[in-house]
Amino acid sequence: MTLPDGAAIVFTVSGERPGYLAETLASWRRARGVGRWRTAFLVEPGTRVPDCRAVIDGAFPDAEVVVHPERRGVLANPHAALTHGFAGGAAFVVLAEEDIVVADDVLEFLTWAATTCRDDPSVLAACAFSRLPAPQPSDLVTDGEFSPWVWGTWADRWHDVLDPTWFAAARAPEPGGGNGFDFGIARTLAATGRRVVIPRASRSDDIGQYGGVHAVPAEYEAGRAATFVAHRPPVRFRATDPVGVRGAPRDEAAARLPSSP
Repeated sequence: MTLPDGAAIVFTVSGERPGYLAETLASWRRARGVGRWRTAFLVEPGTRVPDCRAVIDGAFPDAEVVVHPERRGVLANPHAALTHGFAGGAAFVVLAEEDIVVADDVLEFLTWAATTCRDDPSVLAACAFSRLPAPQPSDLVTDGEFSPWVWGTWADRWHDVLDPTWFAAARAPEPGGGNGFDFGIARTLAATGRRVVIPRASRSDDIGQYGGVHAVPAEYEAGRAATFVAHRPPVRFRATDPVGVRGAPRDEAAARLPSSP
């Protein structure tokens, strides 16, 4: 399939964990077609920025690297990463993290999704992670829950839906609710009737057991993908749910979502 114009992968990096970053970028270097994507890294001002820069330069020597002068945090830095990707003219941007490894066909799935769902505004995002139990067919794509562990979206859905509501939706509307952009996107999906597509067999997995802002080491194994494998031969992806040209239901609900200041 043809890659969307100027498609980009933007990585968020804590500046603290070069070991995880090295393992993650090694998996991305094995991803088929990665050289066709523009890559950028938004790095927080952590204590090991030089080590992280060395890892990035070794894996992606031509990538753009931005080191923030002040820490943005786990809500603002992903927003900055997506803003950066779309500001460069990308039609589709993938958000990646320093401690999420990918299968070598992850970009084949994301290219399929970016192309197949491009004109279907009911699809808000394509997510590489699946928490479905094993075994799963390697070629099936289905509607699923949103996961921040490698995902992409389109310029129109970023500008019209996600960017205006990013910060406000991430705040829990009542005590005890989840805070964070992943919770915010889940609330946006519910409010607008949109959906995400995922591969039934996961194309990403978490390796960040220690040192993450939200990492809970005791819960690490339970959260990993049961269907993830690093190498998969090429497949012809096919959807179990209709995708294509389709209006987004309850579009009027987007206007009722709280807008970020």
